[in-house]
Amino acid sequence: MKHFYGFISNGQTAALVSPQGSIDWLPLPHFDSDAVFSRILDGELGGHFALRPETAFRSDQSYLPGTNVLETRLRTPGGTATITDYLVIGRAALRRFVRSEVPLIVECRPRFRYGQSLASQEARADGAVYRDPQSKEAILLFLRGARAALIDREHWLVPPGEYELVLRHTLDLEKERQELQELDDDPAETLRDALHFWRSAPLPTVPGPLGAAFERSVLTMRGLTSRASGAVLAAPSTSLPEQVGGSRNWDYRFVWVRDASYAAEAFLLVGDIAATRRLIEFLLGAVQMAGKPFLSPFLRIDGTFSLGERELPWLSGHRGSRPVRVGNAASAQLQLDVEGDLLWAIWRYVRDSGDANFVREKWWAIERLVTWSCENWRRPDSSLWEFRGTPQRYTHSLVLCWVAIRTGMRLGHLVGREDAARRWELVAEEVAAEIHAQCYDPQLGRFVQGIGLPDVDAALLCLPLYGFVEPQDPRWTRTLEAIERELVEDGLVYRYRQDEMGAARHPFTLGSTWLARTYLRSGDIPRATRTLERLVASATPLLLFGEHVDPQEGEQRGNFPQLFPHAGFAAAVAELVRGETLPGLHDRVAPPAAHGGRPLLEDKQL
Repeated sequence: MKHFYGFISNGQTAALVSPQGSIDWLPLPHFDSDAVFSRILDGELGGHFALRPETAFRSDQSYLPGTNVLETRLRTPGGTATITDYLVIGRAALRRFVRSEVPLIVECRPRFRYGQSLASQEARADGAVYRDPQSKEAILLFLRGARAALIDREHWLVPPGEYELVLRHTLDLEKERQELQELDDDPAETLRDALHFWRSAPLPTVPGPLGAAFERSVLTMRGLTSRASGAVLAAPSTSLPEQVGGSRNWDYRFVWVRDASYAAEAFLLVGDIAATRRLIEFLLGAVQMAGKPFLSPFLRIDGTFSLGERELPWLSGHRGSRPVRVGNAASAQLQLDVEGDLLWAIWRYVRDSGDANFVREKWWAIERLVTWSCENWRRPDSSLWEFRGTPQRYTHSLVLCWVAIRTGMRLGHLVGREDAARRWELVAEEVAAEIHAQCYDPQLGRFVQGIGLPDVDAALLCLPLYGFVEPQDPRWTRTLEAIERELVEDGLVYRYRQDEMGAARHPFTLGSTWLARTYLRSGDIPRATRTLERLVASATPLLLFGEHVDPQEGEQRGNFPQLFPHAGFAAAVAELVRGETLPGLHDRVAPPAAHGGRPLLEDKQL
């Protein structure tokens, strides 16, 4: 697998560091701010912050153990340069600590508003000030511990030794000039603070070949988490293409209710109950009391809603993949599964923590989520795949409506809301009957993607994960066989084969974790393990996943790193280690024909 970017974060923003030691992506001051370095989207206009030897070099990268602090080593015949990159906890600042046996060229080219505004520059031997001519925004670069020779406005030559490059951002240079130009902090102390931040939360240890990837997945999830709110981003980047040269280029710097709910479950499974509760509370805080509970399927990192998208036509796109987009038009879509995704995470949290008071405190939101699902489950939607064509009725969306209503019933019983629970139980049975009647094709002998949609998609793998079907149910085993036959290639899973935009070109990384967890439900631990090991083999050398993987070129595709596969992988490995092979609801749903047209539910208590 080819080396792709390293990922660093401080819970406020994130950067992507190339294997050659260049910062090629960095929004400031926040995850979803305009990027000041965006060479991943345009080699010329995007801007970057690079360090490189004067001669040819080889490079490799690794993380300091238990952290999101990255080391890049540049190796030349004359010696090695080691760059330690980290974002300062609590500040919009990047630090690059250098130990070099050879001279290095420093090139800093910030661009404002995604390259639309070139910076005015005041260069000095000890750094530079870069101003946005159209605002008070500025970048300050400081060189500490060495004297550099100024080559030209954008390049310095720094002799061998130990030194630090500090990049600071401000939205008002004149107001903050004094503070920004007085760096009185200790470089060693700020690095210790960053290491302590990442190592302070317990990190479970998993033995065997999956252990390193498990640790990196948990750390990546934490790196995508906002320190301020506990929200978790779907990805830190925009417009990295699902297919090079194609138009499937989306902005994922938002908190998808679905993705974040998956992360909440994963945090819970790895033992981080505090992160689980904080994330769930963030999502519940956005529930609307009128209309659809979530105005959009996703939120900004600050909890507000984002509507619409725009294109940046002046950027050439990653490897020519256009358009480059900011914002996401899926904000206007109806996606019926998100209420169920969140309620499932709440159910798992309450089941594992025993925190019934949480249900009482949040009953207003839980009741709203369940009631809306009861009233709207018959509507067509865009599915979790966010299809941009005509809405349809998808099996996964219906199953998640069932999960929402069924989970609400369980939570209602827990806190004495018996009237609501009884009402919801009847609706859940009606939804289940509809799925059995309309989303199961008796001629094919399996479940299908949706009503009138005979193909399979990877989301069907979730049926046993939510306890909708028994893993041994022949209808399910035939569905699994069809998925393995039609969507699995070389151990990797495609989400589907075709949509309104054309063929799905590359495997979908989350799908492998669903497949592994499905095997776990049936007790097939060897196949689950092999599936996870195959996914790890497709990761970058730093054990990071994108949304998709291109097996032919050996590269990650889509926005990077992607929350979905890291959360799915962490959850799957945790279940593998814990020996958890039953669905969290422990519900058994039999087909209507076996029980007089009504599904039979056998429940275990909380």
